[in-house]
Amino acid sequence: MTTEQNRTEQNRTECYGAIDKYILFGGGSLLIFTAKRLKGLGLQVFVVTSERHSKEIILVGSVENTLLGWLDNEQIECIVSKDITTDNKVIGSISDSTIGLSFGAAWIFKKEFINRFHGNLLNLHGARLPQNRGGGGFSWRIMRGERIGISLIHKIDPRVDTGDIVFFKDYIYPINCRTPLDYQKYSIDKYKKLLDTFFDKVRNSESFNISTQQEYFSSYWPRLSTDTHGFIDWNWQLTDIEKFVCAFDEPYAGASTFIGDNHVRLKECYSWSDDGIFHPFQKGIIYRKNNDSVFVATEHGSLIVNRVLDEQAKDIKQQLRVGDRFYTPKKLIENAVQYRAIYTPTGLKKF
Repeated sequence: MTTEQNRTEQNRTECYGAIDKYILFGGGSLLIFTAKRLKGLGLQVFVVTSERHSKEIILVGSVENTLLGWLDNEQIECIVSKDITTDNKVIGSISDSTIGLSFGAAWIFKKEFINRFHGNLLNLHGARLPQNRGGGGFSWRIMRGERIGISLIHKIDPRVDTGDIVFFKDYIYPINCRTPLDYQKYSIDKYKKLLDTFFDKVRNSESFNISTQQEYFSSYWPRLSTDTHGFIDWNWQLTDIEKFVCAFDEPYAGASTFIGDNHVRLKECYSWSDDGIFHPFQKGIIYRKNNDSVFVATEHGSLIVNRVLDEQAKDIKQQLRVGDRFYTPKKLIENAVQYRAIYTPTGLKKF
């Protein structure tokens, strides 16, 4: 293949033609917004979700409801499917004038099912591709200190996040984005704008510039489980501990450690250097308290922690004493790096 032929293969234009129906797979608040938006445009909307996504509590504005509850309120058709590849209602809803959009769908889309859409089955991936394939959401990027954001739509193929890129817009997360919830809210606002533009381009039969992903840039990150992966190693650098705690903060349960025999979770933490550095044997010790925070020694400075939660998610920081020490048993840290989280349509796979 010549260089010019290779460029043609990697970059081309496509037009979706007359589309009158969208099938939305997955869950989350962005799916709810999209379903309402498409209904408002006079298009047919059909939502296919899993048992896991159907029960999730979703906050829209100041109101909480399940995915099924929100869609029922909007009178948007939705089914909970165990297996979309054999679900006749799902298969029967696909036509040549249908686009499928995946919002973190729980299923692995198989080749036969993908082919039913004739190239019109797409995925929303809120990270650069091919650099950030896989799962873990915003947590991996918070750990790395990455602030490049992207709203991206790509074609689904039988592999994970490898399909051709259809449409995207990149941006920078502001410095006040610290937790996955902060990133999520900012990302959703950006995605809403991208999707509005995408729907307008489809309705107006405009072409999209399709680009093939370059494998030599690729990287993959696995899914995370807060309960297993979220244990703090107090031997890390201070800034790494801070990023790790932030990565498992809202909307997750929090990064884990122990005080005595008590399992606790830390949230709302900040690194601080004004008190200097500490000896390795001092790390984890609470050396100061005030009404709002506890100050924890690490080898390279202080970790200020504003919330310490017990197993009932009650903030117990005022019950802690100066001189108490946070620590994490080595066996839990070793288990965290050995464990791989696998999620199914019903939830976390039990081994």
